Amino acid sequence: MLVCNIIKNLSGFALNVNIEAKRGVTALMGASGSGKSMTLRCIAGISKPDSGHIELNGRVLFDSEKKINLPPQQRNTGFLFQDYALFPNMTVLQNIMTGIKSKTNREKQAADFAETFHIHSHLNKYPHQLSGGEKQRCAIARILVGSPDILMLDEPFAALDSHLRWELEMELASLFKNFQNPILYVSHNRDEVYRLSDNIAVMNCGKNEPISEKKALFKNPASVQAARLTGCKNIAKATAKGTQIYVPDWGVELDIAQNDVQYIGIRANNIVPASAANKADIATSFPFEIVNEIEDTFTNILMVRKQGTNLPPIRWEMPKKDRTALRNLPQELALLREHLLFLK
Repeated sequence: MLVCNIIKNLSGFALNVNIEAKRGVTALMGASGSGKSMTLRCIAGISKPDSGHIELNGRVLFDSEKKINLPPQQRNTGFLFQDYALFPNMTVLQNIMTGIKSKTNREKQAADFAETFHIHSHLNKYPHQLSGGEKQRCAIARILVGSPDILMLDEPFAALDSHLRWELEMELASLFKNFQNPILYVSHNRDEVYRLSDNIAVMNCGKNEPISEKKALFKNPASVQAARLTGCKNIAKATAKGTQIYVPDWGVELDIAQNDVQYIGIRANNIVPASAANKADIATSFPFEIVNEIEDTFTNILMVRKQGTNLPPIRWEMPKKDRTALRNLPQELALLREHLLFLK
């Protein structure tokens, strides 16, 4: 188990992280510059926090009060960098061997791991002779051959094309299932995070929100930042008025009592034609006009607003077959209570 409570002053903000991660994949999800990578660097011992405590499987790696700060080589952490950090003057075999702690059978151990990660035929090649996927496999083999107490991956697919990403993602998913210790996974790609992680910590300006189970977070994000990172495109300021909530940017009043709401969100694919909804489920409905329409690969994206206004448009996304059906329906949309996100 990882316990990480640290503070580190950085340019523009202070990193203030409070994370506990057990076996399984905990994703750190946030925009660029939110402190995700620096958190991993502090755990690995590459960067030093200003204060706090880091503990891994009961062993203290860092404690500012007790003056404990183990060097990286004593922490037994496995860190996969974005650029993989292979030694350019070493072959694949030699790179993997650098991760082996024992002094016997090192070459055989390295060759066995190369076989596991499908790079055995490249043992005598140098990093510049490898593809992006082969470099990643070599880097992961080098990490795992040392039996780390935690695996940390920093945007592992950032340098790969989409086809190779999917292939390697499946390999990582299989690896994660068999890894017995905590895994920290850094990414800002919501779909990738959803597929690979068990729990998610949303990070913003150096601070993390409480860790949430991934399905719970996507279904009911608590903050504007979490809603945006999980893909919500429609977010607007809201004001509670007794049994209603007023949303000026949408020009509507929602028939809901929610006193502590500051923002309202609704996902683009959760908007429905009013004629297709049960009246008891509708928080509000209104006639709309289409400001813009974009045909995507499998969907149509409509930018719509309340008819007769100049309000900011709302994004409405639907399968193409539903777009065809919509042309024959009255031009009124509905926002359902069950799909509204109440955010702070």
